[in-house]
Amino acid sequence: MVFAYQFDVAGVMVILTSLICAWIRPRLIKNFSIYLKLLIVLAILYNVLDIITSVLIQIANPRTYYVTYFLLICYFVVLFMVPYRATLYFYELCGEKGKSILLRVPLLIMLFLGTVGNIFFDFFFKLDKETMIYSHGVGLYVTFFYYIVCAFSVGDCALKHKRYLGGIRLRLLLAIFFITIIDVVYQIFLPQQSLTGLVIALSVAMAVVVFCFIDVTDDELTGLNNRVGFIRSCDELMHKQDMTGYSMIKIQVYHMQELNERTGMDNGDKVLLMLAKNVKYCADIAKRKAICGRIGGDTFAILTDSEVSINALAKTTESEVVQNSLTGSDYVVSFYAGGYRLTEGDTDIDSMLDHAGYALKWVSGNFKTNVAFYENEIRHEDEHRKTVEHKVRTAITEKEFKVYLQPVYNSMTRERVSAEALVRWIDSKNQMINPGDFIPILEKNGFITELDLYILDEVCRMLRNWQDQGISIVPVSVNFSRVDVDHPSIVDDIVATVDKYGLDHSFIKIELTESAFNDNMSRIINVLQRLHDLGFPIMMDDFGSGYSNLNMFKDMPVDIVKIDMYFLRNIENSEKGMIVLESVVHMAKRLGLQIVVEGVETQQQYDYIRKLRCEMIQGYYFAKPMPSEIFPDQVTAG
Repeated sequence: MVFAYQFDVAGVMVILTSLICAWIRPRLIKNFSIYLKLLIVLAILYNVLDIITSVLIQIANPRTYYVTYFLLICYFVVLFMVPYRATLYFYELCGEKGKSILLRVPLLIMLFLGTVGNIFFDFFFKLDKETMIYSHGVGLYVTFFYYIVCAFSVGDCALKHKRYLGGIRLRLLLAIFFITIIDVVYQIFLPQQSLTGLVIALSVAMAVVVFCFIDVTDDELTGLNNRVGFIRSCDELMHKQDMTGYSMIKIQVYHMQELNERTGMDNGDKVLLMLAKNVKYCADIAKRKAICGRIGGDTFAILTDSEVSINALAKTTESEVVQNSLTGSDYVVSFYAGGYRLTEGDTDIDSMLDHAGYALKWVSGNFKTNVAFYENEIRHEDEHRKTVEHKVRTAITEKEFKVYLQPVYNSMTRERVSAEALVRWIDSKNQMINPGDFIPILEKNGFITELDLYILDEVCRMLRNWQDQGISIVPVSVNFSRVDVDHPSIVDDIVATVDKYGLDHSFIKIELTESAFNDNMSRIINVLQRLHDLGFPIMMDDFGSGYSNLNMFKDMPVDIVKIDMYFLRNIENSEKGMIVLESVVHMAKRLGLQIVVEGVETQQQYDYIRKLRCEMIQGYYFAKPMPSEIFPDQVTAG
């Protein structure tokens, strides 16, 4: 009889293996629904009871041996509870409430038959007096009928919520259905050997694996929807009802990384759990159905129709205080929210989240308010950003970005000694777009690196052409962004571009603004040192305009500094301004750095710069930025 119950042993092993896999992610197990936990227990219990009753039936008649009789009752109770609990879990998964009543009546009938049917034992089992082997009776078909009722209930629910379930879970249900059909056919032809325990175990195990590892829709920490679950839930809601009056709200902890660093990860998790509780509360008190979830590390979202709920959300975003367990010091935590009010025809949930996210970025760090909606000024600003992002790739392909050069002169001899490459965007309508309108946008979306490398390529091509024509060339500084430094292959890309045109590296000066030196110093020093070692002069723009730690210059491979034009504004009328400028120049000279003073516009400013004996000078007094095509003709200063 070993073969008769070896499938049940396999079933127990399958379900235990799946639980061991799920144990790798303990928070998910913690967030398992009570229905799923009961289902796992029932699956194991069914297989164990199937093994025991298979043995006992062969050695003890249930009519006379009450242990066998009792275990058989337990066996049938579990057999009927499995589909019932599985259906309830599926209802809960899809957000259906109150449907369990429809299943309770057939469940009670089946439990009654499972109990009383064992008194009239032949209802479920038939004894072959010649072989003394038990086979299934009429009760087998009644059991199949009950399973079919539950299967139809699950199928109906799945069709209603197929947008939320997604393709993977729907295919899981289909797989379980076919496995069950195979089990039914098998039991008809081989009633002595039960596959049902293995089928139940496989079904529960596949559900655990899919929900834990393959198609996870719950957040491990908070138990709310994760991004996948949130988007699916929103998509389903939007296809079921009118969304008039609904808003998409995005909530974020301000400076979460700093909070973790200063107070510890445990406190960070407590803050996230507190915010999750508040967000769920806002969803629960909404007038109509609301969806909420944690869609990122420190970011939550809620789709709600109630202004009351939004007002409650605004209250929950007030500052909270957490304490550092090591230092005992308090840390104030702020929450900010950005919202987007849905309009007719809105269907793209990612786009709604983007709009709400843009409003969130706009208001983040604002001390006057912590909630802003994607309207008016914010909308216009975002639309401008999208227009620029849409046009910029075409602009590079169509060579709409032009290189302008502004000469740099020796302050004593007035000889042109170098130039700065500046980018100008002249669109298809021959209109010039202000750099301030597109450079910040490209820095935020990371496209600035592609543009900077394009300008470098244009400068190198230009210098190569002039050199081939016998025109005397001067070094040209090319501006690079702080974003470029983080690009993993930036040094290789710069070297490859310059070497492609066979230029000496000294003809290309790498220019960064001082503000770029304030973050991730080790990375910046490493990149600049590599470029410096390869022969590229390094320039710091806007020197003295920021509040950098001056001690960093002992490690920074900087050759030339450019003094911000800010110091030259009305300098002839400002004694304090003159003192500051003289101090900055003196400090740069003591550090052994060459100096370029930019923004010189008057004779008086020029005379003063010469008095300070700064090496180089740049500004409108000598020359404005000019198209690179006419640069070689402007040999002398004005």
